[in-house]
Amino acid sequence: MKKFIIPGISALTFILGLVCLMVPFIPVGWLLIALASLLLAPYIKFMRKFIAWLSKIDKTGFVEKAGEKASDLYEWAGDKKRAEKLEAILKDSSPSNQEPD
Repeated sequence: MKKFIIPGISALTFILGLVCLMVPFIPVGWLLIALASLLLAPYIKFMRKFIAWLSKIDKTGFVEKAGEKASDLYEWAGDKKRAEKLEAILKDSSPSNQEPD
């Protein structure tokens, strides 16, 4: 049952983020969409690419830290396979693994 909690919550968070983008006085739409994308990355290929892109442009390491927390959440839910998949996505796309131009 715990395995269905994360996709359900992240889908609702994504929808809430889209709604917040339409309402100009609630400035958290992008944050909610990024959070939902992070949680949905092990399930949806497009979200994996989006998180990889966010991780590449993030110079502060915020996406990587949030990814570690999301990975812990997957482990709490008993879904170690998706936790490892999320860690691999973040590790492969982190700026420290990129070759210098």
